[in-house]
Amino acid sequence: MVFPFGVLDREQAIAAIAAAPPWARYRIDEPRVLTLDDDSALVIYRITSRRADETADFVAVLSSGYVRRDGEWRLAFHQQSPAPAG
Repeated sequence: MVFPFGVLDREQAIAAIAAAPPWARYRIDEPRVLTLDDDSALVIYRITSRRADETADFVAVLSSGYVRRDGEWRLAFHQQSPAPAG
């Protein structure tokens, strides 16, 4: 997973997600699915979210890469970039 603060491997990402407070609210805008082949796709979207203890929204553009393995879709890659202001 790629975040503005750095790159996390699988174990680090799982630990970071488990330690983070949950999102109190979120909105997904401009979702797009780009099919790469029958067993892989990218989901690209913009998110506006906020945790309960925060006063400002987190606005970012995200991309998530999925692969189908044994009939199930699995996250293979995830990236977040702060959205441009305005």
